Amino acid sequence: MVVLSRLVPHKQIEDALDVLARLRHRIPDLHLDVIGSGWWDAELYAHAAKLGVLDRVTFHGHVTEQRKHRLLSRAWVHVMPSRKEGWGITVIEAAQHGVPTVGYVSSRGLTDSVVDGATGLLVRDLAGLTESVHTVLSDPLLREELGAKAQERAGEFSWPATADGVSRVLAASVAGERVGGLV
Repeated sequence: MVVLSRLVPHKQIEDALDVLARLRHRIPDLHLDVIGSGWWDAELYAHAAKLGVLDRVTFHGHVTEQRKHRLLSRAWVHVMPSRKEGWGITVIEAAQHGVPTVGYVSSRGLTDSVVDGATGLLVRDLAGLTESVHTVLSDPLLREELGAKAQERAGEFSWPATADGVSRVLAASVAGERVGGLV
């Protein structure tokens, strides 16, 4: 498992640690890589220690882009435990490597970056997060399918595509037209 996030309270990295603790006996070699830094790191170390999973989690801190992508590429599932999230660029960064995301539907932003059931799974609570992570990790065919679709979708996002979309919106505006929906 991998989490890519700032280490601050509202990102709820504790939930990813709880998933690790809940699944450690069902998936004996399970490990969590936490990529990112923030002022909440000491609390996360303490939470991992309290759960008895400190030996199964690596806190990498802030890493280079190259190292980040190397860590993402070796993961089987990206966990996004934040319940308040914007669009979720980390979802697309993981997807570039064929890694599906499991996260909370209540974060709202993830409903734009994760296509539920196609590029990842969106859940309502910690129990759902735990079971969905378990499902993705224990079902290689599902993991491969979600990962392939996530990677394909990630390929749709690029600076040239963004520039083209902005250009079309501006051209429509100049022409007095409205553009709605996905550009």
